[in-house]
Amino acid sequence: MSADPKDRIVVIGAGTAGLSASSRLLKKDSSLKVTILDKSQNHYYQPGWTFVGAGIFDFASTVKDTKDFIPKGAKWEPVNAKEVRPEVNTVVTEDGREFKYDYLVVAAGIQLDWDKIAGLKETLGKNGVCSNYSGGVNTWEFVKALTSGTALFTFRTPLKCGGAPMKAMFMSWDYWNTKGVAPNINITYATTGTSMFPIKKYNDAIEKICTERRLNRLYGHNLIAVDGLRKIATFSTPEGTNKELAFDLLHVAPPMSAPEFLKGSPIANKDGFVDVDDSTLQHKKYPNIFAVGDCSAVPTSKTAAAICRQSPVLVHNLMQHRAGKPLNAHYDGYASCPLVTGVGSLLLMEFGYQLKLMEHMPWDQGVHDGLRGMIHYFVKKYVFPPTYWHGILKGCWYGPSGPFPAPNMIVKN
Repeated sequence: MSADPKDRIVVIGAGTAGLSASSRLLKKDSSLKVTILDKSQNHYYQPGWTFVGAGIFDFASTVKDTKDFIPKGAKWEPVNAKEVRPEVNTVVTEDGREFKYDYLVVAAGIQLDWDKIAGLKETLGKNGVCSNYSGGVNTWEFVKALTSGTALFTFRTPLKCGGAPMKAMFMSWDYWNTKGVAPNINITYATTGTSMFPIKKYNDAIEKICTERRLNRLYGHNLIAVDGLRKIATFSTPEGTNKELAFDLLHVAPPMSAPEFLKGSPIANKDGFVDVDDSTLQHKKYPNIFAVGDCSAVPTSKTAAAICRQSPVLVHNLMQHRAGKPLNAHYDGYASCPLVTGVGSLLLMEFGYQLKLMEHMPWDQGVHDGLRGMIHYFVKKYVFPPTYWHGILKGCWYGPSGPFPAPNMIVKN
């Protein structure tokens, strides 16, 4: 190690990615001076909001105090970043303070742009308009009240947890079916995509479920406006025209984008996401900057499962760079979508870069029901929440390989 310890590490964000990376860094070297910037006093277990929207979890169970998960040895500054000045190794915060760093870890998440759909922000939580991305409380309120009519569920990209709108639709149908009212409800899934899922194996399984449940699909449809009082949703269509659809319940996937302070930043690409190498997670221009999670530009699904695989790669490579050694840990694009299709059923989808299947269970994961679906559902409902709070956030969980690094994470030189 050189005379300069290069021990000042600033982490932007105290979400899943930021806390996981911070915990891992301090496990590697407790003498590091880690500063975490994030003004949020609450930390949310967002994967649980699918179950909140289905009346299975209470929202309060998905919220804990941020301070209780700041790793020992780290300093938490409850303020958000406003600007990154990479040429002088400085982060400027919203209150005007400057934080110098030797290394910067950007884990700022993704921004939900509710106001980019005309009328949505004003009617969200009213008039049957809801979203599990806002916590799921209103979703459950409207789902259990609906006994007949029309339910619309929308999807767009980019999204964190891209399966969330589909999960909401399937869980809503399951509840309505249990109550005997599903035949009275016309259910439609409107997506900006050309299929339900971009991997054929999983898309075929999803299409089969939709057909069996008589769920309508609209492709190339982008929600652009909501009139809550009239209960009209307006979509742009592949034909270049707008289409109005009436609804009694509208579940919305809002537009999402990079955090505002990153847009136009010298560390971001043209879309505002941190421009890091897909494999090493090191910035392409500034070698002392790394990014993890939803704010990074890596071309994979934005999920907690992806963070489990990214975080140890980032920390290993940062420490290698600090020691003057080659960056020999590699992220393979792994992500997962545990697509709940009803109470006791789940389609476990795992994939990596180029949409390559990366399944880990000892059986075919293209089936959502039966014993396999029950096991997958049990893991999602009962195993994932404590693993999140006590494993992922504490830097002790690597995803499918559990408390052990993925076998192929380190590439021998």
